[in-house]
Amino acid sequence: MLETILSVLDEGWGWTLLRGAGMTLLISVLGMALGIGIGILGASIKTSGPRLLGLVVSLYTTLVRSIPELLIIYLLFFGSVQAASDLADALRWEDAMTSWFPALVGILAIGLIAGSYAVEVFRGALKAIPAGQIEAARAIGMSSRQRLFRIVMPQMFWYALPGTNNVWQTALKDTALISLVGLVEIMRAAVLGAAATREPLALYLMAGALYFVIGATSQGIFVMAERRYGHGMRSHA
Repeated sequence: MLETILSVLDEGWGWTLLRGAGMTLLISVLGMALGIGIGILGASIKTSGPRLLGLVVSLYTTLVRSIPELLIIYLLFFGSVQAASDLADALRWEDAMTSWFPALVGILAIGLIAGSYAVEVFRGALKAIPAGQIEAARAIGMSSRQRLFRIVMPQMFWYALPGTNNVWQTALKDTALISLVGLVEIMRAAVLGAAATREPLALYLMAGALYFVIGATSQGIFVMAERRYGHGMRSHA
């Protein structure tokens, strides 16, 4: 097997997989950033926003979490491909359409999926902040802005770290599904390499190793973040 892997690397598929890993990270990071934004906004609405908007957020989270991720990707892709193609033709951006449209669909899909879970993660984090701290801050004259940036947000992010880690790991693996609409990330690169070299086991083992390295590294980053930013709050956890 080692000889087979070395032979595949000699044919240049190692670099193709690494470029696919770069695309996987790009889609995951941007999609996760969108998901966190949705999560914080949705959690704020469900916690202290208007009841009607809270019901809309609940409908969104229930709907997205009830539909398979692949179906969400297909709905976004086939629901917008014609409009995107017409726009690209009008602006003479045909190459951009081919290169970046699957990536944009991937970012939006990962963001919507991650956001549906992040809403509950951040809602739980907000609920975990002791109410007495907010009352004490009001009592000493802190403004709403000061309470937000000095008390609420630091603790919210720390309480949300474990759940956010789980959402990130899921988002990372969901990027493999974007390959089905033409995005060349790790999984798509492995499929192309397997077809060209007729060595599917070697290519899929290499793809699995890349996913493992990314996942394990990001897991370590989250653990270090919990330790680094958790000083002074563990007694309330």
